[in-house]
Amino acid sequence: MDELRIKKLSEPVTFTIRVDKSIVDFYDDLAGKTNRSRNELIGLALDYAKDKIIVEE
Repeated sequence: MDELRIKKLSEPVTFTIRVDKSIVDFYDDLAGKTNRSRNELIGLALDYAKDKIIVEE
């Protein structure tokens, strides 16, 4: 089973993205359930996903 490891950020950077409202709603709900910020959860999800992405030629 894959694991999600939580660690401190080395150098936070701010940037803006546009996503569907359903994604924002999901992370708002998750933030309430986990007592973590939406920003932290999205950062964790992006970090987890970066090693799972496969670029097909």
